[in-house]
Amino acid sequence: MKRFFLCSIAIVLFSAFMSCSKDDNEFSITSSKSVELTSKGTSQITCSDSKASYSSEDEYVATVSDNGLITAKRIGETFIDVNGQKAVKVTVKPLITSFTEPQFLFGATKNEVIAKVGSNYSSSTDTGIAYIPTSGKVKGYIYLMENGKVKAVSMIVSTLYLESLTDFLLERYVPATFVEANYTALYVNALSLKKTTMVIGEQAYSVSWMTVLYMPYEQNASKSRTVEKKQDFIKQSNEILKQINLK
Repeated sequence: MKRFFLCSIAIVLFSAFMSCSKDDNEFSITSSKSVELTSKGTSQITCSDSKASYSSEDEYVATVSDNGLITAKRIGETFIDVNGQKAVKVTVKPLITSFTEPQFLFGATKNEVIAKVGSNYSSSTDTGIAYIPTSGKVKGYIYLMENGKVKAVSMIVSTLYLESLTDFLLERYVPATFVEANYTALYVNALSLKKTTMVIGEQAYSVSWMTVLYMPYEQNASKSRTVEKKQDFIKQSNEILKQINLK
């Protein structure tokens, strides 16, 4: 009888514990569980739990405040977790689509670039291969070679589109530095250098043209070495630009 009584108490306590645990985790989202935004757009999560905790699985794409306000940062997809549970899917779409970025064929040989991009190039030398599109706002792409392999890629855009080009890059990358004297901006593709895999440089080539340089980020390289390599590739790109004589 005593054993039966103790078992009954244990069952009651276990049931009460499970009930409390279940209630603690239960909540409902009455706002949309799939949100589409453009950069800097916001959306409010409405949750039945007034004390809910919110977190973003990828703050590069979107952040969320303590009261559930989602803010879009850069294009991509992520989820907002509510009380530790995946709850709201966030898709950040581009607002500016008038530029097409080059293919990031870092490490590819010239033949591999031609196989991927096409044989209709405008110039081909040991230092790089250039393409001039027949339409669109991008005037040219240059795949810069070093020791027979692509080490960086350059995109050429008219300075007439400077403002929209900068907005285009900000929708995709994190600004790192800016030098107003020669209008040089650096961006990275992560929120920390530890996670960065690519550096993007935006610079005025002339009064008519802007150069956007994409290059892999070397984790062990110093900041000065990264800047030095960027400048070397920009010079290399400029030499090819002279050869193809953009107008």
